[in-house]
Amino acid sequence: MKSPQKSKRLKLYLLSFLLFAAVFAVIFGIAELGLRYLHSGGAGETRDHLIQADYMPAKMKPHYQGRIWGVPFRTNRLGLRDEEDFPDSPPAGEYRILSLGDSIAFGLGVPTASHYTKLLETRLNQADGPTRYRVINAAGPGYSPSGYCLYLKNDGLRLKPRLVIVEIELCNDVTDEALLRWELSSGPRPVLERVRGGRYIVGWDGNLLATYCRGPYFYEKTYTYTVLVRRLLNLLYRLHPSEPFGSTEGVTYYSLGFDRYLLSSGRIEQGWTRIFGAIERTRELLKGQGVEFLLVIMPTQYMFDPASGPYGRFAEGLVRRAVSEAERRKLRFLDMTEPMRNSGGKSLYFDFAHPTEVGNKVIAEELYKALAPQSHATRSGEPND
Repeated sequence: MKSPQKSKRLKLYLLSFLLFAAVFAVIFGIAELGLRYLHSGGAGETRDHLIQADYMPAKMKPHYQGRIWGVPFRTNRLGLRDEEDFPDSPPAGEYRILSLGDSIAFGLGVPTASHYTKLLETRLNQADGPTRYRVINAAGPGYSPSGYCLYLKNDGLRLKPRLVIVEIELCNDVTDEALLRWELSSGPRPVLERVRGGRYIVGWDGNLLATYCRGPYFYEKTYTYTVLVRRLLNLLYRLHPSEPFGSTEGVTYYSLGFDRYLLSSGRIEQGWTRIFGAIERTRELLKGQGVEFLLVIMPTQYMFDPASGPYGRFAEGLVRRAVSEAERRKLRFLDMTEPMRNSGGKSLYFDFAHPTEVGNKVIAEELYKALAPQSHATRSGEPND
């Protein structure tokens, strides 16, 4: 039996702990709200277009209306950009094409009517025939190839596409995948079940945070964690610059600055492995369903800018490696380098990666040549087995 003195001391310790916790919670809450105001209070556009997904870090929010890069857009019940609420099963005579990718395939900076998915749809439907084509834009900013595979497995295949187009851009996708981690099922033939972590997370207030996370864990969804982890990683990079950013000339791998410390050469190689591992899994998943597959390899603006020097050469090397990987794995692919070069090069981009409306016309025309009913051959690459 506890003595009255010990019981009193225990109550005092408990009250002290509760008081400390209450004071800490108040201070943390004030700091969190202040940082939220500083980081998002004055923004011209909200960044609440994503929701957390069970199998990938985030996906597009359904029934959303907003603006991104100044361009208004909305999503349907499935979180698809500017698509009507069509039925899961296509009506008779409809040939569905599902387009997957990141912000390029989503169409940052261009209205939907000027994006390559809808331009391709219009072009295919100009043919006088019984088949009607629907090209569905299921891409999203911040997505990466691992997410495309899981989206198809969990959601995309129920739309019964006959063809899936997957867009990749190496400067961005390699480092996106380098910071993710896969969760695989157990057994002799592990199956990709979830993708965790990365540099984007949906915060507690619903806004997208650019950070580094492993979870998503609850503390990673705070502005306080975001600010602290950015400052810490920036400091570590200054003290110990990582490769290839530390010394390699002309590196075009995309980063948010603070995440350079994490992007070591080893992690970048893991990013390459995950990209083509996910693409192969995607191809095999589709093959099992009798669905055609086409990989679109997008070049970057650096490759067409004479002033870019070593950056252009580095970016060219990334595309060459991607083409080599696609050929080795017998993936059906379309390399957009020469079409973009011959149609205007640098002038077809807003920035290092995102095509203008004219650039989207070039992409749509090349896709039409590859997919037109009279010819299913790609400009390069091997057809599916």
